[in-house]
Amino acid sequence: MVKKEEEHVVGSGPGLSSSDLSSSDQSWVLSSLEHDQLARAKKHFIPRRVLKGSELVVLWGLRIYLLFMMAVVVYQVWTAAR
Repeated sequence: MVKKEEEHVVGSGPGLSSSDLSSSDQSWVLSSLEHDQLARAKKHFIPRRVLKGSELVVLWGLRIYLLFMMAVVVYQVWTAAR
């Protein structure tokens, strides 16, 4: 007789939700799972985070800085090659 493996995801029990577990409890549970159980528990959709105005300003500033620094590097390579 073959015993079927139960498909159980962390925090999906009848009386538990993932919000009932603390961060340390979740990390303990995840560390005690086998490889296939861990892979199955991690397969859940994580929606995009809605960013605040200040976070958007910082990210756009970093993008602009990156483009500026790329232009500086290209210029330095071009002048060194001449």
